[in-house]
Amino acid sequence: MKAKLNAVHDNDLEVLLIKLNLLEKINRGELKCKFTKEIITLENLHSIFPEEGTIKLVSDSPEAIKLFSEYINDKDL
Repeated sequence: MKAKLNAVHDNDLEVLLIKLNLLEKINRGELKCKFTKEIITLENLHSIFPEEGTIKLVSDSPEAIKLFSEYINDKDL
C-alpha cells in the first residue's frame, strides 16, 4: 500500500504549527529531527508526521529525508 501524504503550503505552515502547539518550541530550538537529532527550525523543517500519539519532525537534510522515506515505506503511514 502506498503512503498517503498531505501537503501544507508555506503560507499555512505557521498556522498548522500553532494548532499543533509546536511553533514556540521550534522558535526556542527545543525540537529535534526524529532521524538525525538536528535541531528543527522553520528554515529546515521538511516533514511533520504522527507516531504513537505524538508529532515527529523531519529536517531537510538529505540523510533525514532518505531515512524518512524508508520509514514511511516500511510503516505504511
